[in-house]
Amino acid sequence: MKKKPVSQKRNVQYDKSLLTHIDILGFRGLIEEKTANEISRTIRVVREAVEPDRFKSTFSELSDDNYVNFSDLSIIRTPLCRNGAFLQKGSVYAHILRLIHTQSILLFDHGVLIRGGMTVGNATMSYRQLFGPAVVRAYDLESTVARFPRIVVDERVLEEVNDNPELWVHDRETEIRGVRSLLRRDFDGELFVDYLSVIREELDDPSMFPSYLKRHQHFIEKGLTKYRGNPSVLSKFKWLKEYHSRIVRRIKKNG
Repeated sequence: MKKKPVSQKRNVQYDKSLLTHIDILGFRGLIEEKTANEISRTIRVVREAVEPDRFKSTFSELSDDNYVNFSDLSIIRTPLCRNGAFLQKGSVYAHILRLIHTQSILLFDHGVLIRGGMTVGNATMSYRQLFGPAVVRAYDLESTVARFPRIVVDERVLEEVNDNPELWVHDRETEIRGVRSLLRRDFDGELFVDYLSVIREELDDPSMFPSYLKRHQHFIEKGLTKYRGNPSVLSKFKWLKEYHSRIVRRIKKNG
């Protein structure tokens, strides 16, 4: 019997990457309650939502190297540099805005909540496996820090934007201001993706935003009632209620 030829050694190197680890909340309950076909649909809508096309901003298609999925877990990656050369200015802003569209579409259209962790660091794809320190860091943020239906953003992301002129479309101040406009500081000091505020500016017709707010509120009220006997899930809807209230108060304050 002939032996299989040994594949040639490859010089695998890390690329600096912006990476977000996403988890579908309540997936264990879906496994217990839904059919395989219904679960498959949930996984599919997450994949479709990371390539949104219904709001103002548009996004490029994600390659298989930049979207990895296993069950209810997904990783979205934006390589910032390759072979030492930075790829595209404004990458951090675009990555976060993509997540805002994704999170909004999943909640408003499908009633799917996600949580996640975003960081910047070394990662690479080899033999269809994505790995590296940034993958581990993003997973830790999602699993131990996020806790609620929010995508927490590592301070390292802002540090990278501040320190790296290769990421600036214009200048440091403008880039930092733009990225920060997509984020909000939470009660525990963590930064998270402020999807509800930002999606208002992404609507083709801003007058539709009150209807989005009503749908958001209705979704929360339904969850608070449905899960009042489940403290673990209830805490997530209580967080959503407080987040919603803060946005409404801010809008009223600004007229």
